[in-house]
Amino acid sequence: MSSVVSFPQTRRDEREIDVHPGVPMATRPVRWLYTVIEAAELLSVGKQTVYNLIDLGELPKVMIGRTGKTIRIAATDLQAYIDNQRVEVAPSWAM
Repeated sequence: MSSVVSFPQTRRDEREIDVHPGVPMATRPVRWLYTVIEAAELLSVGKQTVYNLIDLGELPKVMIGRTGKTIRIAATDLQAYIDNQRVEVAPSWAM
């Protein structure tokens, strides 16, 4: 995963968030946690879909803070979800 994340809209109308400016791409650490909106963007779905996946137990969440109101999604959980959704399709002539 890259440490540069592109978003359609941000608070300051930026299109890209560089979480490690000035650091060469090859040496940047991968982010561990993403917000629900960032996870939705990475999965190319809406944020409500991410909340639904969390509620269904298909995408684990990380609760941050004393009250646990801040939700984050681990990068490894996003990758695992993507890997679990892959479907191999046999060619029609193979039947």
